[in-house]
Amino acid sequence: MKKIGIIILLFLIHSFVYTQTKDVRFTNEYSRLNDNKVNIEINEVQELTYVLMAISATGLQDSNMVNQKSNYYQEVIHHFKPYANHRAIQIVDSLLNESIIYYIFLSSNAYGFQFEGDQLVRTKVYNFPAKGVGTKDIEEDPIEKYLQEFEDFAKVSNYRKFYQEQFPTYKKIIVDYEKYGELDKQKQWLESKFDYKIHSYRVLTSPLIGGINATRTFTDNNFKEMLLYLPTIKQESNWTEEYNVAMNSRVIFTEIDHNYVGPLSDEFKDTIGAVFDKREIWVDATVKSTEHYPTAIKVFDEYLTWGLFVLYVYDIFPQNENILIQVIDHVNDKMRIKGFPKSKAFNKELLAIYRKNPQLKVKDIYPELLAWAALVN
Repeated sequence: MKKIGIIILLFLIHSFVYTQTKDVRFTNEYSRLNDNKVNIEINEVQELTYVLMAISATGLQDSNMVNQKSNYYQEVIHHFKPYANHRAIQIVDSLLNESIIYYIFLSSNAYGFQFEGDQLVRTKVYNFPAKGVGTKDIEEDPIEKYLQEFEDFAKVSNYRKFYQEQFPTYKKIIVDYEKYGELDKQKQWLESKFDYKIHSYRVLTSPLIGGINATRTFTDNNFKEMLLYLPTIKQESNWTEEYNVAMNSRVIFTEIDHNYVGPLSDEFKDTIGAVFDKREIWVDATVKSTEHYPTAIKVFDEYLTWGLFVLYVYDIFPQNENILIQVIDHVNDKMRIKGFPKSKAFNKELLAIYRKNPQLKVKDIYPELLAWAALVN
């Protein structure tokens, strides 16, 4: 079975949060309604793109790209497989074969549209929000380009009726996020540790999301909103309630904190570049997914975004040393698999610095952490 490696991307990394005013329009009313809010959505037009990708030839073969381990997936296959030869499916499969990054281009740009009857129209909030991922750029919004084909598929397959019938499933997903995701707590912790505020968090999830997650913060009219493309909450029966919360928080946290770490690291880019350009020390080049972190600053940011979750758990579960040990082992193992071999040493030093003064802002940790990293060999 064809598989892709897990990809966790900050899309449009090369422009980050400084050039998006043309991509989004936050009115005063939008800002008022969403300020200091955490919203969780299974968006109707995005879900259409996930369905299209799930029943494409590529999606059917790739159990990492598409989460195939749910009753919902079986219902999607049962309902939509008869339309697998539709032109919209052929287009989607062709795009995914051109580049797996079209998974993000399709689903992310779908958030700029909504249904009005059988037609897809612009929301007038997000306009072409995903123009590039890493080093790959596109000049035309694929949803706009293939609008008629996507509208026709939705109509002939009775997609909107299917989506409405799934409301109980979607509601449970949102309730699980509220119970186990603890996004409000993560937002509060991060904004106590960074001199940087993001006004709105918006989690855009789906039961069909597999191993490709993404995030980006948009700024307009003095308002910042973070979009997070994340899988649904997972509950393991052999985990304690606290460890379930910790593990689900980890998936979310290590996406969210990219949006805080990125602007701060830019202030230390020269020092980070001098230390982490020794790629043979910090990166296992035999792991293909490390290609998504081609620069010194991206390597450092990946270490730190995962390492900060250790500090978060240290603060959130102060009386539970066992949870902290489990989380440290989990983070180090995941990072080693991802191709970051110094994670154990990095996180040990990071936690040691923090233990000395848990009131530290992350900015105050950088100098000592980078001084230590400069001596690693």
